[in-house]
Amino acid sequence: MKLSPRAYEILWDAHAWAGVLSSLVLFVTFFLGAFALFAEELSPWQEPTFRAPVAVSEARAVELAQQLAEAETAAHPVWFGISLPTSEEPWLRLWRMTPDGAIKPLWVDPVSGRQLGERSDLGEFLNAMHFLEPIPGGAHLTGIASGVLVLLIGTGLLLQLGRMVRELVQFRPKASRRVIWSDAHKVIGVITAPFLLVFALTGGILWLDDWFDPAVVKTSLNGDPKAHERIVDWPSAPAAAGRDAGAPDLAHALAMAKQRFPQSEHSHFFFDHLGDENGTVHLPGEREGTLHAFTHVRVSRTGELLWARETGGGTVFSRVMDPLYGLHFATWASFPAKVLYALLAFVSAFGILAGNLLWLERRRAKGQSRFDTVLAKLTSGFCAGLALAVGGVFMANQLLPAQLPQRPFWEHTVFLATWALSIGGAWLDASPARHARRLLWGASVLLFLVPLVDAARTGRLPFASGSSHLLATELGLFALVLVLVGAAGVIRRLQRPPVLPSTVPVDPEAPAPVPT
Repeated sequence: MKLSPRAYEILWDAHAWAGVLSSLVLFVTFFLGAFALFAEELSPWQEPTFRAPVAVSEARAVELAQQLAEAETAAHPVWFGISLPTSEEPWLRLWRMTPDGAIKPLWVDPVSGRQLGERSDLGEFLNAMHFLEPIPGGAHLTGIASGVLVLLIGTGLLLQLGRMVRELVQFRPKASRRVIWSDAHKVIGVITAPFLLVFALTGGILWLDDWFDPAVVKTSLNGDPKAHERIVDWPSAPAAAGRDAGAPDLAHALAMAKQRFPQSEHSHFFFDHLGDENGTVHLPGEREGTLHAFTHVRVSRTGELLWARETGGGTVFSRVMDPLYGLHFATWASFPAKVLYALLAFVSAFGILAGNLLWLERRRAKGQSRFDTVLAKLTSGFCAGLALAVGGVFMANQLLPAQLPQRPFWEHTVFLATWALSIGGAWLDASPARHARRLLWGASVLLFLVPLVDAARTGRLPFASGSSHLLATELGLFALVLVLVGAAGVIRRLQRPPVLPSTVPVDPEAPAPVPT
């Protein structure tokens, strides 16, 4: 089957414009998506204290959690959380909600019970930046871009009708830049299409769901929030009674959760109306190796089971949404499968970047417009700058004092400021390619130094920590360094002017052209 010239032109325009307008957001989601997959595994890296084994038994940790919950009852928080020590995070963790709805975590030494304040949240921050959550409206923008990605996949595959088999393995690295980027974009796009489609669908649904919920409740459900709770299988906690009372019995609640769902791991307690007579505690559980990964139990202050939810939930909505979450965040995946996910995420990010470069090469032949000039500078500063921002936040994680007040804020500031300066710097450099090379080299140097700085700080040799989590992080960072150095080298080679045959004698003393 072959498209008519008119149909091909329409699909090409739709694919090109939709891709260019969504490319920068999609690049962020896939590049940082590789880090988001390992948010939990990064915990021992981001905080050296987490590299010790769990120092107390579960019973002792629950006893300390009970004391912390009782101490919190006087404040009557609407919501409060405690997590028990795990192999990735061997401290207790508290979550407090501020008046503006933000959640502030702090850590507690499980041996002494001493509150240690805030520490680095490197893994969680990169996970949040994966869908631009720290940026106002970022999550919804990511959802829209994910929906556009479905259009890009469909139009891209239609454009390849009749030529997919031939061009699937066609890559001509010695051809013109336009041909190189065209081949790279096509090959990567076709190979990663199933992967891209999974993330386009799951990302679009997950990050736009809360946007549409109020409209659905108001229209389809006649404004009945209880009907919505039944559909999503997520009943709200009982309202506060206004009478003081103690905290729920956490040991009893944990025993109930384990009895109901023995295959799930339970390490979190989330309280609603703590210190009130109608206070409750919610215990989420998680199973490994399945798309339907999460169980839930809610227990009253007096110890009665108020609600239990099996994996997948009990409604059509929950049975659809749970596996979407599992697919997107790889809850089913073992560590090797997560590594494969990460590799595909990086390859997909490069495929998106190749699409922008193809656009710019096609337009260069026709004469670049102001839009193309802006796109070239944004692509340079935004994409290469993102790599530098990642290097910056990893280095800040090493150099900022562990007990610095509001340490997560300063790490986030380093990331966002580095990224913003990288984007702004693109307007100060006449050559976007040269600016991108400099950013990639800067990111490479930072990421290369990070494991060496960590080894020096902790008095060990690189790659000799004895921790699989740390070894995997070190290997991952060095692999990323090689990728970024290679990308800088490719940009430099492609920016060299082609050598054309000429019969005109060349002055051997004449200076060589300077690459741009």
